[in-house]
Amino acid sequence: MEKCKNWLLPDKDGKDIELTAELFGELSMLVSFIGISIYNFLKGKDNKPLLIVMLGFLAGKGIGQFVGSREKKHLVSGILHGISGALYTASYVLENKDT
Repeated sequence: MEKCKNWLLPDKDGKDIELTAELFGELSMLVSFIGISIYNFLKGKDNKPLLIVMLGFLAGKGIGQFVGSREKKHLVSGILHGISGALYTASYVLENKDT
């Protein structure tokens, strides 16, 4: 219970500090993406580039977690996010090839 209460203040152990930094980095990135997505929606702009970046990040994270843990669920997640990102990229390029 004490560990859950102090999740914002990790121990001096490098692993806890690294996990907390990763959490805050991901949360701040998601907040930024949400803000930009809302702005783009209100201005009538396309959000596909943001989605492509997010899917690329999730693909890399899944592959990285697989390398560290060897759990197949992370590999499957990374591959599926990578495929989704590639499809969205192809869709975006095809839609904007004339501009």
